[in-house]
Amino acid sequence: MSIATGFNWRALIGFQLGWFALIFWQNLALVPVAMYWCYGLWCLTLRQRLAVLIILLIGLCIDALLIQCNILQFLSAQGVELMGLPLWFIALWAIFALASVEFMASVLTPPWLAAILGASGGPLSYYSGAALSGGALQFPSGMWSAVCLIVVWALIAILLGQSRRLYVETA
Repeated sequence: MSIATGFNWRALIGFQLGWFALIFWQNLALVPVAMYWCYGLWCLTLRQRLAVLIILLIGLCIDALLIQCNILQFLSAQGVELMGLPLWFIALWAIFALASVEFMASVLTPPWLAAILGASGGPLSYYSGAALSGGALQFPSGMWSAVCLIVVWALIAILLGQSRRLYVETA
């Protein structure tokens, strides 16, 4: 389903299933999530694919910076890491970037709404993911971690909503 023709239910359901699979099974869910991500990219235009990759890279850099600032912490993983992020968390960013382009950014176009949804949804996703992941993700700075995540995700959501015009073709 194209972004321009209505709400993309496949993207919403695929993102939620991928998120839960990666949180619960972490590296065991990499293959099906990667297959879903590749299919999702295949359904997009070239500009949208580029937007997904840019969002993915920016997100990984932001979380790597949060790790360096002791806002986020991952238990030492058995497996591949990039910039301090385990492979399953990189895959989580990949499906988030895909979902952002496919449907989330269209909701985030008013900056005030983007700030509210980002400031609440982003940190809640991190904290619920941490609770469901068996302690793989932790927040060593306590309340400071929460405050930083609220601010960072409010800004991310605003940027996602405002950047949408760069990759969506208008009729």
